[in-house]
Amino acid sequence: MCAKKKTIPNKMWKLAGEPLRPQPLSTDEQEQLAGEFSIYRGLRGSSVDGTAWVTPAAARLHQSAAQFVAAFLCDRYAGRYRRDAVVKLVASTAAVPISLSARMAERVDFLLGAALWLLDYWEDHCEDEEEYLSLLPLEPDGALEYCLPFAEDLAHSRETMLRLLTVLYGRDKLYRKEFRALLDLIDTEAAGGLRRLFRDTFLDYTDRAMEIQTRLQPVEWEMPPFPADLSHSSWILDEPPPPSEDPAVIAMLAAPELICRPVPEIQEALGSRKAAELLSGYGTDEPYALCAAYLLLEQEKDALANLNALTAIVIICAERHLPWAQDDFDARAGLFEQGGPDYQLRYEYREADENGEISTDVSPDRLVSEAQLFYIATGIVPPRNQQPSRELVRWFVSQGIAETRAHELAFGAMFAYYSDAGEHGWKEFDWLFDEADEEESAPSDEPEDVGQGPAAPLPTGDASIKTEALIRQVKELRSALHDAERAAGRLKEQLQIVEQKGEAERSELAQLRETLYNLRGGESLETGDSGPLVELPYQVKRRVVVYGGHDSWRKAVKPLLLGARFYDRDELADLNIVRNADVVWLQVNAMSHKYYYRIIDTARKNNIPVRYFGSASAQKCAVQLALDELHGGG
Repeated sequence: MCAKKKTIPNKMWKLAGEPLRPQPLSTDEQEQLAGEFSIYRGLRGSSVDGTAWVTPAAARLHQSAAQFVAAFLCDRYAGRYRRDAVVKLVASTAAVPISLSARMAERVDFLLGAALWLLDYWEDHCEDEEEYLSLLPLEPDGALEYCLPFAEDLAHSRETMLRLLTVLYGRDKLYRKEFRALLDLIDTEAAGGLRRLFRDTFLDYTDRAMEIQTRLQPVEWEMPPFPADLSHSSWILDEPPPPSEDPAVIAMLAAPELICRPVPEIQEALGSRKAAELLSGYGTDEPYALCAAYLLLEQEKDALANLNALTAIVIICAERHLPWAQDDFDARAGLFEQGGPDYQLRYEYREADENGEISTDVSPDRLVSEAQLFYIATGIVPPRNQQPSRELVRWFVSQGIAETRAHELAFGAMFAYYSDAGEHGWKEFDWLFDEADEEESAPSDEPEDVGQGPAAPLPTGDASIKTEALIRQVKELRSALHDAERAAGRLKEQLQIVEQKGEAERSELAQLRETLYNLRGGESLETGDSGPLVELPYQVKRRVVVYGGHDSWRKAVKPLLLGARFYDRDELADLNIVRNADVVWLQVNAMSHKYYYRIIDTARKNNIPVRYFGSASAQKCAVQLALDELHGGG
């Protein structure tokens, strides 16, 4: 009995989360689409030299998605392009026998872009970082570390990135549940923005592709081999599909290698200046978000994630715009050279008024140096014996960057080196050849023949086998001891962090209890029958920053606390200000949860004391802060 032939899945597809209305193709158009897929039917499910073709199930899914999307695009381009040309575009790219999109989405370079977008998003929107960190494995996949580009991020540690990459790489296997839980942390608005971004980038390409079809005329061209960089390994079809006589189809199939390339290179391949300009001009301003968008659509089984080559083109576009997509170690220039900032008091400094505006009509308050201005604005002390590299400036200029911008980039490069990911973070790298490897290559403990006396006879038979086994066992034990020592060191550091965090939280809890006690008891923290216990206005002695409170409260309390820095409750908190403070004061009667946790988490991580105002009265709050400082609080 013959097996029943499996039909194309009759599912309702969504495009960027929006349902695709059933707009069936005509019989001729369906046959045209089916014909494109039948060309590669003999290849699917087989393997040549370890290269996996599209499985029959995946091919049916691609064909179903292509059918719905082709109908959608036929409506989009109605009156502009022929329907058969639109169907040809979608079918010929979706019917490629190798799953290009799935391969591109496994590349660590691409996954790193998605990981950084996700970490940035969660840091800004999750009230507690444990919401996402608790879903990551404690020990990342060590093999991924050697695939990770040497790209250090200034906001997230290498370990955190590797832990998240481990989940993303195993999102359809070992870490399926964790991956779904992580995506659930993205709110509806942000998820909708990701879907729209991928859809718009996809449609931008199809617009260009359809225009290219009108520019190219049929000639006898051989189909070019698929580029090796699509699969991250070298492969070429032993028996490629029959060559196409339609250069427009060739352009579509060659596009993964041609997009984002220089115009002359594309023009040489396609023979059309306009087509080359269209492919070269295709790009994105949001490569990180585009990487994350694909993972979301893939999880939702959206049609945009199932168009094979067309989907891969959007992924490749995103990856080629990421900073680490291009590298040239020979071009490395020094990040700094001997020198230092300007310490001459040559700049006239004027303080901002209560509205944050600086007027040049008033007399200057004092003279300051370049280094002092930098510190006032950022709270960061510039390096004392280095300045931006002129060699690096010249290199940027040679690449076409304006000289002013080149100086800015060189200045940023110097400071990036002094961040934790630069000067300090590199010391924590697990290099390919570590101490364990050195021990394995070190001389053995066996006595060497140094020319004194007869050489000892070599062990033979069972003794020789036992000796080799013991030597191998010693090496394995040394390696295990080395790994255990490193693990113990990491656990010790984590324990210290937990203890510091616990101490900070206990101190904060004590402050909250004291404030609550005074509020319940109706006691005045600052005033009695005889009035305030301190003289106002009060000059604070420490670096005090104040967040929260209504505008009227902040306007009233600011003149009472000279030297304290107040920040608008609607202004996104600058975490460097929190890190450099001696104490943080919060007026939580007008503060969002997101704003509160952004400040409190940073204060806890950096062991900055946190105090809470216990009254809505500006005068009482001023006295409370003054008494706390006079009594040595914080």
